[in-house]
Amino acid sequence: MLKNFAALLDEVKAKKTPRIAVALAEAEDVLIALEKAREMGLAEAALIGNKSRIIEVMKKRGFDPRHYEVIGADGEAEAVRKAVGLVREGHAQVLMKGLCGTAAFLKAVLDKDNGLRSGKVISHLAVFESPAYHKIFMMSDAAINVAPDLDVKIAITENAIQAAHRLGCEDPKVAIISAVEKVNPEGIPSSVDAAIIAKMGERKQIKGAIIDGPLAVDNAFSAWSCQVKGLETRVGGDADICIVPNIETGNAFYKALTVLGNAKVAGIIVGAAAPIVLTSRADSDESKFLSILTALKAS
Repeated sequence: MLKNFAALLDEVKAKKTPRIAVALAEAEDVLIALEKAREMGLAEAALIGNKSRIIEVMKKRGFDPRHYEVIGADGEAEAVRKAVGLVREGHAQVLMKGLCGTAAFLKAVLDKDNGLRSGKVISHLAVFESPAYHKIFMMSDAAINVAPDLDVKIAITENAIQAAHRLGCEDPKVAIISAVEKVNPEGIPSSVDAAIIAKMGERKQIKGAIIDGPLAVDNAFSAWSCQVKGLETRVGGDADICIVPNIETGNAFYKALTVLGNAKVAGIIVGAAAPIVLTSRADSDESKFLSILTALKAS
C-alpha cells in the first residue's frame, strides 16, 4: 500500500487527464479543490448548478471560469441528474458530489434507467493517512450501507479489495472489525459474520486479499495489541483495509480519526460504473482534493 497521499499524487500525475462532473458545484471548498487539481494538470471539470453563483464564487477566489465548462441547472435534482448524465454518456470519467445532499445524489446514481449502477452493491470507502500509522489504509462503510447483512458485507469487502488493487496494493490485508477478537454468537453477532468472511478469504471464495476476523480495532492496527492478547494473525498490526459492521461504527471511526486523530481523509464510492467522489459537506477543501486524487487513481 502507498505510504501517504504524497505518493498517491505522484501516481496520479502519470495518468491521463480525465474530466470530473460536479453536481451542485457552487461550494467554495469544492471549487478550491478542483482548481488545485486543474492547476496541477490532474483533471478538468464540468461544473453543474446555479451558473451565476458558481461564477460568482470562482471570481471571489480569483479563479478564471473560462477554464471550466459551467452548466446551469434549476435546483439540486436537475444538477445531480445532469452530472450523472455526463458520466453515463462518457463526457466525464468521474462524478463528484458538491453542495447537494447525499440522499439526492445517491438517488440519481442508483436510478435504474439513467444512473450509474453496475449490478453490484455500491459502498463508501474512506482512505486515511494517520500520523499514528505507517501507511495509508481504508475503511468501509461509513456512509451508504446502514446495517449490512452478511451478503452485503461480503460485497463491501470485495469492493474495497478491488479499490486497493487499483491503488497499487496487490494483496491487501483486510481486518473484519467487531468489538472483540473472539467469536461470540449470542452477544456479538458481527463477530460471526467476521469469522465467516475470514474463512471465505482463507478458502479463496473471496480472492485477492489476506482476510482475518473478527478483529477489534486495536488488533487491526497494533501489533503490540495482538502480542499482548496472544493473537496469531497475518493481518493484525498491518491492516490495509478494515470493514466495519455498520454505519454507526464507520461514522464514529471516520470522525474520531479526522476530528480527534488529525488524520487526512479521502472519500469515494466504489462498486458503481464510474469512480465517484463523496465527502461530507463539512470536510475541508484538502479532504476534497485528496478524494479527487483517490478517485482519479481508481478510474
